[in-house]
Amino acid sequence: MFLFLDVASPIPEFHLINDKKIIDSFKILENNTVKLSDKIIPTYLEINNTHNLSKNLTNLIITIGPGSYTALRVGASFIAGLSQSISLPVSLISIQTIYNYIKCTDKEIGIYFESSNNQKFFSYKKRDHFINEKVENENLILPKFISSVFYNVKSPKIISDKITCESFSIKDIVLKMYNILEYDKNLIIKPIYISNNNILN
Repeated sequence: MFLFLDVASPIPEFHLINDKKIIDSFKILENNTVKLSDKIIPTYLEINNTHNLSKNLTNLIITIGPGSYTALRVGASFIAGLSQSISLPVSLISIQTIYNYIKCTDKEIGIYFESSNNQKFFSYKKRDHFINEKVENENLILPKFISSVFYNVKSPKIISDKITCESFSIKDIVLKMYNILEYDKNLIIKPIYISNNNILN
C-alpha cells in the first residue's frame, strides 16, 4: 500500500493507493482557518486506525512544489519523520515530474499550477533548463514558444487565441506513475519554494 501526501495543491490531502487504484482519500484541511501542522498527524492517525498502515504501508509519495512554503515544509517534515520512524522509502513529485509525464509530443508546453494561500506558478522548459516562475498578476504572459498550457485548478487568462489549455490532476498522474517512480529510504526532502523567481530551500 502506498501513502501519497499532496501538500502542493490548494487543499492538502492524503491518498491511499493499492492495486492500481486509490482506495481512500482524506482531506487534511477544509479551509484556511486551521493550521496544517495541527491537523496532519491526527488525520494520519485516523487513516492508520482505518487501514492499519503500520502493517500495510510499503511506500510514501509526497509533492514538493512549487507551492506554499509553510505547507511544503510541514508536509516534508512529516513524511521525512514517518519514513525514518517506520523505515519506508519515499518518492518526490515536483511540477517537473508532472511536466515530464505530460510532455509526450513535440509541442512546447507549460504548467500553470495553483497552490494554497492563493499562490500561482508557471513552469516550463527552455532549452535544457526547467524554469519555475511565481505568477503575480491575473494575466499570464507566456514565452513565445509555448503552444499548450496544462492547469490543475482553473485555466489561466492568456492573451492569445492560439494557445490550447487542458486540465490535469496530480492525483490521477501519480496513480498512473506510482509503480515506476524512484523510491529511496535515505532521501533528503527539499521543497521547492519560489521567491522573486528564485528557488529557495
